[in-house]
Amino acid sequence: MGSTRPGPGEARPTRADLRVQAAICCEGEGRTRKAEREYLAALEIAPHHPVALNNLGLLLAARGRFKEALRLFARAVRADPRDEVAHLNLAGALREVGDAAGATQAYSNILAANPHSRAARLNLANVLRAQGDLGAARPYYMTLLQGDPRDGLARWNLAALDGLAGDFNAAFAGFALHHALQPAAPPPPGLARWRGEPLGGRRILLEAHQGLGDTIMFARFARLVRDRGGRVILRAQRELAALISQVEGVERFAPADEPAPGADLWFPLADLPALPGFCAPDSCAAPYIGAPADRAAPWAIRLPQTGRLRVGLVWAGNPTHPDDRNRSIPLQTLLAALSEVANVELVSLQKGARAAEADGGPLTRADLEIADFLDTAAALARLDLLISVDTSVLHLAGAMGRPAWALLPFAPDWRWRIEGDETPWYPSLRLLRQPRPGDWTAVVAQAAAALRVRAPQPARQAG
Repeated sequence: MGSTRPGPGEARPTRADLRVQAAICCEGEGRTRKAEREYLAALEIAPHHPVALNNLGLLLAARGRFKEALRLFARAVRADPRDEVAHLNLAGALREVGDAAGATQAYSNILAANPHSRAARLNLANVLRAQGDLGAARPYYMTLLQGDPRDGLARWNLAALDGLAGDFNAAFAGFALHHALQPAAPPPPGLARWRGEPLGGRRILLEAHQGLGDTIMFARFARLVRDRGGRVILRAQRELAALISQVEGVERFAPADEPAPGADLWFPLADLPALPGFCAPDSCAAPYIGAPADRAAPWAIRLPQTGRLRVGLVWAGNPTHPDDRNRSIPLQTLLAALSEVANVELVSLQKGARAAEADGGPLTRADLEIADFLDTAAALARLDLLISVDTSVLHLAGAMGRPAWALLPFAPDWRWRIEGDETPWYPSLRLLRQPRPGDWTAVVAQAAAALRVRAPQPARQAG
């Protein structure tokens, strides 16, 4: 066995160092609770240990304990004011707890000390964009790209800013450049990338690499590919098979979890709007998806007419989405306002783990009868209105041309733009926006007020 004594010129590890090393090993093995205890033990010995402070802060932040992490990062900065990593962690935690002004100042302080800090410049731009200050954010992205035109993150974020500003041509061009720099997956072997030329009857594999909502939104462009002479094979998430197979222009659906089928050319589905003649939202306007008669018939029985306004609710998106905590709403926040509106039947279309929140409440549980997206489409056809956060169900309602109100965070996804109550992508949607970050109560109150106007008024009794 080799000696564990320090070599010449090496410092002997302290007891705190040994605790930190043990914590790092525990994290590497996935034993995060043990790692937390080891970091705390190190800080008992050495309260200003920079690695313990930063690593424990990151561990707690990964669990969503941002306020505790913020205190640790603040201690790390005080322990070593020259540690840029600690300053970046502090700024990130300030942003996560909703202190945008503090985060802006923290990132600005880093840039003042180190004008070449890419991380500070990128994150400062992101904070400004999230506050709706698109004009202030843009120069930071541009500076990053001038320094490195291959900076994929800066390219993607600038494209998102262009989308928020309503310049969709610039947005899609930017996304396409980002995808070229950081492709989600290479083309299947032997397939060349399509360049937009006439296809002359060749088979083209359109591949979806993004979320369910993106696939539903971009599937509209299959018709334009067909109109250029292509026989379209759309490869996407298996759960969308029955839904996407009926979209005009799609000759064949291929599940993404199976080997790619034979084709002549390949193209990423999300990059189609970057091609000339594709980007205009009204070039393939909704509706372009419907509920087949064989699926619609059972829902006439499951959701019979009652004389009340039937309103579907979806309050939570994919929990693994990086912005889910900003996009999803507590069900009780919705019900506190909407359940007070007379002559309204509230129907749950929520799927996933949070569907159980509707147990024992005032909602009709349509979600229990939904097996796939075609069932969801059939249920939507029986509703007078959908009220939903930014989810795939919202995209489906828009693609069907069904009336829907989108409940959006203050800093929404790029496709909804930064302001306005309409979207060119789905004319049947109405956009309800947070007036300030995190304020869902105001959005739901706006929805309840509009619902009172739309709901049938109670019949007056003859006096």
